[in-house]
Amino acid sequence: MKGGPKNTLQHQREFYSAFYGEDICGVEKTATEEELDEAIAECAMMIEYSIDRGDKEEISFWRKMLQENKVQRREMLTA
Repeated sequence: MKGGPKNTLQHQREFYSAFYGEDICGVEKTATEEELDEAIAECAMMIEYSIDRGDKEEISFWRKMLQENKVQRREMLTA
């Protein structure tokens, strides 16, 4: 990875948006507490899977997604 392009969260979001379509990934909506809890559990599961595979980029991506979901949940609960 030395000297190569960085795989940032923004690049990953753009990839998923292009892959799945803008109508799925580009739409922002307010999630329910249950949906956020499910997303947090899924992120934790994907982190474990990525650790088992030894894929550091995947681990990094899913940790960022986990943190985003936790922040979103925290903001929703304090609002």
